[in-house]
Amino acid sequence: MTSKNSTALSLPKSRTVRGYEIRKMPIGAFLEACGVLEELPQTALRLLFPGKQEGDILTELAGLTREKLQALFLRAAAVLPGEMVRLFAKLSGIEEKALLEDPRIGLDGLGEMAEAWMEVNGIENFIRTMGALGAKARALMGGANTGSKG
Repeated sequence: MTSKNSTALSLPKSRTVRGYEIRKMPIGAFLEACGVLEELPQTALRLLFPGKQEGDILTELAGLTREKLQALFLRAAAVLPGEMVRLFAKLSGIEEKALLEDPRIGLDGLGEMAEAWMEVNGIENFIRTMGALGAKARALMGGANTGSKG
């Protein structure tokens, strides 16, 4: 007989926010969304420095002045939120177009939806559990490196 911990039993299966159902996502869908997250740094650089190669980007970053940094922040504010919406669309299963165009959502609604997604999917529990597992693994690996006679 398998037992469920009390945290798993208390997690809601779904929540409705601003007319959209936020559901618990399967691990496969989460891994697919992680692919978007993996691409985010390259996408951000491509959007922030259109038409430039990596070496040119590094040179530009190394020579940032106050004015260039302000321009970069303004550009980031304009282009990166769309990527975050794209990522949340993948995580939540809600169409990106709906997130961008439905007047019921807005910025505050997007925040509420993200909070509901974290709750329904037990993200805080996952992070806490993975941190504990990582600490145990490090302790075991440290103990395994004591050397052996043989």
